[in-house]
Amino acid sequence: MSRNNEQNPNEQTEVEQPKVERRSGTKGKGTRKPRPDLTARTKPGDNTKYINHALRLADLPKIDISNTKQVEDRINEYFRICAEEDTKPSVVGMALALDVSRVYLWEIREGKKCKNSDVANTIKRAMTILDLQMVEYMQNGKINPASGIFLMKNNFGYKDEQKLTVEPQSPIGDTKTLDALTEQYKTAAIDTGSYEDKTAGETPSVHPEE
Repeated sequence: MSRNNEQNPNEQTEVEQPKVERRSGTKGKGTRKPRPDLTARTKPGDNTKYINHALRLADLPKIDISNTKQVEDRINEYFRICAEEDTKPSVVGMALALDVSRVYLWEIREGKKCKNSDVANTIKRAMTILDLQMVEYMQNGKINPASGIFLMKNNFGYKDEQKLTVEPQSPIGDTKTLDALTEQYKTAAIDTGSYEDKTAGETPSVHPEE
């Protein structure tokens, strides 16, 4: 073997370092894939899917909203459609399937409308299912957090608030009657000693000029 091919033990071999792609504007961090729940961009075909879903619900035959059996069947049909089309169910979607407004469903849930208790209970149960779906989406990162909070507050009555209790305080403590305040003042005067008490019965001394 030629001596030219022998490696000098004193020589340092240069090792090529792997290149790491970095995001522009980010220092010290490698590439990251965007979270699916934070992306709000539609993909080709999304709009077609959403429009066809809405049109399918709008074309459903009318039902008698006061008939318990018809309401139950329509709600079950709505959830089946969402499962078939792999679409998230929603309050407004169920309202469209029932041919009522979203506000109407909310008022039924709050007990403000619907004389038929069986229909009301059926709709309340369906609303609870939608509520659970939204909670699971939020817990598993399947929806944008800001959108989820907005929908849960508006459709299911969730609140994010702090309650502050303000109690007016009197600088002299609890409100007292005039007699009680007078007695309190006399007691304080006796404890500390007033000028009149200290000088009572004393004859002022006169110091002649020298």
